[in-house]
Amino acid sequence: MFCFKFAICPVWLVSFIANGSYGYISRTRVSAVEIWRNDSNNGEVQIAHGINSWPALLEQLNGPILERSTMIEGDVFLYHQRKHHNRAIPLMSAPLKIADRITFKEWLREVAKLRKIIKINVRSTAAVRPVLQYLFAASNEISSPVVLHANVFRSPRSNEIPVDAVEFIDSTKEYFPDATLSIGWTKNNLSELTVPQMNIGWPELFHVLALVKEVDQPLVLTIRLSTAACSTKQVEFILGIRSTISALIWSDKMDLINDWYEIINLRSGLYSKRLVFDLDDKHRSIMKMLPYSIVVHFKSESEFNRSHWNLIEFPSVFDHSSGAIVSDEGIAFLGWPTAFLISLMRPLVFPDIQRITAKLIFVKKKRNINDNWLKNSGFVIYLLEKVLDLQSPEITTGIKIFIGHNGRLSIENRGKRQNYYNMKAAGQVRHDHSCYDIELLDRGWQVELTVGGNNCDDGKLVNPTKITLETSLTKTRHLRNVIVSKTGDGNLDLIVRELKHSSSNRPQLYLFFLFLMFSIVRIFK
Repeated sequence: MFCFKFAICPVWLVSFIANGSYGYISRTRVSAVEIWRNDSNNGEVQIAHGINSWPALLEQLNGPILERSTMIEGDVFLYHQRKHHNRAIPLMSAPLKIADRITFKEWLREVAKLRKIIKINVRSTAAVRPVLQYLFAASNEISSPVVLHANVFRSPRSNEIPVDAVEFIDSTKEYFPDATLSIGWTKNNLSELTVPQMNIGWPELFHVLALVKEVDQPLVLTIRLSTAACSTKQVEFILGIRSTISALIWSDKMDLINDWYEIINLRSGLYSKRLVFDLDDKHRSIMKMLPYSIVVHFKSESEFNRSHWNLIEFPSVFDHSSGAIVSDEGIAFLGWPTAFLISLMRPLVFPDIQRITAKLIFVKKKRNINDNWLKNSGFVIYLLEKVLDLQSPEITTGIKIFIGHNGRLSIENRGKRQNYYNMKAAGQVRHDHSCYDIELLDRGWQVELTVGGNNCDDGKLVNPTKITLETSLTKTRHLRNVIVSKTGDGNLDLIVRELKHSSSNRPQLYLFFLFLMFSIVRIFK
């Protein structure tokens, strides 16, 4: 091997010495989206679609430099030979003329010369491993960023078979870990869908999150324009997980957008630097005529700040994904409870008070599941004197505040029983949806919980319910530490948005004297 590219030689030598053989050479660690943003106009990119034949490839090779696209895209499927059924060759999507067909190996050799971003659309699960094996073998010749795309989610009323997500991710990690992964939905006919079927609902979001949790590589979420316009909250939640996640919004002539407000806000919002648009000419023209922004976005004080919380996650013994994913937009608790968040705010001293507020969205994995199985499933807040000796996600001490998915409420003091204090308070929120706004006040001597239902879309509160439980002060007069988590069955997922732990240090001496007099009266009864 001759090292013509001096920057790569040390990487190859280290790999050779460490492994004792020729190993995978890292050449494409730059995320494709970083290059797109540098070469694009307000996130708009030029992509050469469907370069799957010799004529189309030659046109890219010989075209004028100024007219060339930023990225070249090809579609790969597995072709089974007639004579040898046990042999299959990765082939680019078949053109009409057999003479124009090109194998993936030939295609890869030619596009590597173009110095463009290379996007490979893997169209079937069977093609995943052969394609990645060819990429591994050709890694010495590839210096451009590589995007590996697969439609791993099924869209409503789609005839396309999705690619197996586990096979796609695991094979990429094994053969070409420096690629940027791109995941999307199978294509469908928009004219056959209603508006609710177009969007990424909260249940669909958890399918994406379970996959994102397993991916360490740069990730591109490929979303249709009609879907993005109906799902901006879900898109923002995914983008808020980490800076290596981006979104590519595409369209064709079938996309009909009546209201561009959400798209404009998404384009000018907090994650605008990680959005790229690959639009039909009609939609591209509309986007250019629209104002870049309508509303200036500011982070409200009530919104979630992930730097104020510490995620503790325990190993999971369950088959499906469990744990928690933290985003700038909130926390998602997936599957069985194996994680919790500890507030990093220093415990206050009585008579200060502390407040915890949040918006909850409960999502059943199966719509027809028996509610009795989920009666003990919900969101929990623990108020603990000590948090240093926690060995599992199941916390059995301190004060437990429970908000069930069905509106059942409870505050339980699991400390030493005292005759002049009640140990539990309970209540019920009457509400049809599994979405709630909560507020918890901890005054040191009293815990107060207020919960109201909403329509899962930040609407008006319905039937707010309040319960209280009086407690003894800690020996140090410090308020308790705050931990939040999900409890119960793995068939219930939970989104926690706008979680905030705040305090008020205003003097409340009159409350202290009232509490003192109340305690004296109880003792002498």
